[in-house]
Amino acid sequence: MISSSNRKKVNPGIGDAVCHRIGNHCGSTAIRDILEFHGMPLTEAMCFGLGGGLGVTYMEAPFDGLPYIVHVRSMGFEPRVFENLDIPFHWQDFDCEEDAASVLRKQLQQGKPALLLTNIRHLPYYGTDTDFPGHAIVAWKYDENTETVYVTDTERADLISVPEANITAARFSKNPPFFHLGSMFSPYSLAPNRSMAVAIEMAINENTQRMLNDPQDGLASLERWEQEIDQWCEHENWQWTLRFAYQIIEKRGTGGGGFRKMYSEFLLEASEMLPQIQRMNLVELMKYSANLWTNFALTLKQESEKEKPNSQLLRSHIQGIIRYERKYLMSAQKAFL
Repeated sequence: MISSSNRKKVNPGIGDAVCHRIGNHCGSTAIRDILEFHGMPLTEAMCFGLGGGLGVTYMEAPFDGLPYIVHVRSMGFEPRVFENLDIPFHWQDFDCEEDAASVLRKQLQQGKPALLLTNIRHLPYYGTDTDFPGHAIVAWKYDENTETVYVTDTERADLISVPEANITAARFSKNPPFFHLGSMFSPYSLAPNRSMAVAIEMAINENTQRMLNDPQDGLASLERWEQEIDQWCEHENWQWTLRFAYQIIEKRGTGGGGFRKMYSEFLLEASEMLPQIQRMNLVELMKYSANLWTNFALTLKQESEKEKPNSQLLRSHIQGIIRYERKYLMSAQKAFL
């Protein structure tokens, strides 16, 4: 559960307090870093599981050239990590960019890092004109001489210097479904008010019930995807739609297998405190689900490169995932009756 020490000292005087480790997913990596700074060293997988990160969200995309998008993690993941640990949490939002920049600057000058939601389009180190809001990073230091904010970001090992104007612009997004208005979380201290075993059980139960019953998550989203896969394959931008789905499942910060590989690592850690996880074979069930998602992603990639996609083949993959995710969810439900 406790992270292995991989902390780097970067630029003495700037990076001394940085608790960053390379991770898979932006949100779970950033939260892991913030928690360790405040004396709670956990693995990224544990943070992901505590937030009930497992999920499937299907939506019609608001982006040009991309008619549909499927996220293979749950929405609202970040607050749930703290809620399940019984740590007070709220996003601090702002009416204008000037106020957002001023408050962040003050926090960093007081030595308090901040969890931020950003749109990567405004982060120079990504070098992209594509909107991708909702991306979590941690801001650690502010250099008033250069008006620069030093941040850490997921798979990048070192501190990254970013002009304050870019950070400020990145913090505001009105692109659905990822609205954020300077959203930041920068506590002066953190301490859990709930035992880890209880928090983990709550997280698994909530995640299970949401994926079983929420009409906007889990099985319901998978079933809608199955019903509409023909529309994906008939759309004029079907190649990019399928290719992007492959990237979302396997490449863009999931750790592989649509986050299922990382969730299986969480379950393995959790089984040290909750033996029913092993008794109901939840770890192995989740590992198998991860393999199904990886195979599906590779098929999406292959079909995107053809002259015409095989919608029935894609549908059969989704049907297999539905059957196996339901099997896992029913087993997880029984584990905590």
